[in-house]
Amino acid sequence: MSNIHQPVLLKEIIDKIDFNVCNLFLDGTYGGGGHTNEILSKGSSVLALDNYKKSEIIALSNQKFGGKFHFFRSNFKDIDKIISENKIKKKFDGVLLDLGFSSNQLEDDTVGLSFKNDVPLNMNYADYEISAYDILNDYTEEQLTKIFREYGEISNAKKLSNFILDYRKNKEIKSTFDFIDLLSKSRVNFGSSKINFATKPFQAIRIEANKELENLSEFLFKINNYLNNNALIFIISFHSLEDRIVKNSFKINSIKKDSSFQDGQSWGYEILTKRPITASKEELSRNPRSRSAKLRIAKYKC
Repeated sequence: MSNIHQPVLLKEIIDKIDFNVCNLFLDGTYGGGGHTNEILSKGSSVLALDNYKKSEIIALSNQKFGGKFHFFRSNFKDIDKIISENKIKKKFDGVLLDLGFSSNQLEDDTVGLSFKNDVPLNMNYADYEISAYDILNDYTEEQLTKIFREYGEISNAKKLSNFILDYRKNKEIKSTFDFIDLLSKSRVNFGSSKINFATKPFQAIRIEANKELENLSEFLFKINNYLNNNALIFIISFHSLEDRIVKNSFKINSIKKDSSFQDGQSWGYEILTKRPITASKEELSRNPRSRSAKLRIAKYKC
């Protein structure tokens, strides 16, 4: 695995945290550990989660921080189970979700998130029950159309789905290059000349295989139960579907301008980013993968 990992929007996050009062931080997407390393070095304790199957090996590098660092291989949506099973009584002063992928995940051919190498179809980075192979070879036309339309935002979703059904009558879709071959022959317009034509279809299949949007919505529904007053919540998204969920969740649960709570709620968010924060020119030149990153920040009030 590659040791090269550059956490996105790190400075923008660190600059917002008051480490005099940030005692316990939740990094719900540990990844390569870049954000966690910086937060630990500032003196805060970190509870880190990641459901990538090799994340426990990567997390060994932080054992030098001793009792200030606790890692669990788990999806962030299961934060309530982690809290309960480990009898964690302290609440969080800060929370981060970085919904992108670390270099380790992108370069892991057993996962197959990238379409640069010809590897068996998987895209399942956490040993879920469904893989990209299952979706492309077993899903119905209706199921595929829904996925491509909703998760890939592909206008010709039905045409693509019908082509897949015809294609797989004669050939099993086994590898990433099989999928790319199929896409190139489909004559479907994928909507943008600025990105690789396979980007949106791959995104759609990956989101379905890992239940990414459902997991994010479930986490946002639960997390307020585990936050201290004035806790900061940072969420970095990489496509409009994720960003929309975060934006709407913050907005629906925001406190009014006069600081009163809505609809009898005893808690709410002060939204600190009217528009998402994006990477600086310096970061873009150093880390091109940050170009799609959007950071939204809210402060929890109770």
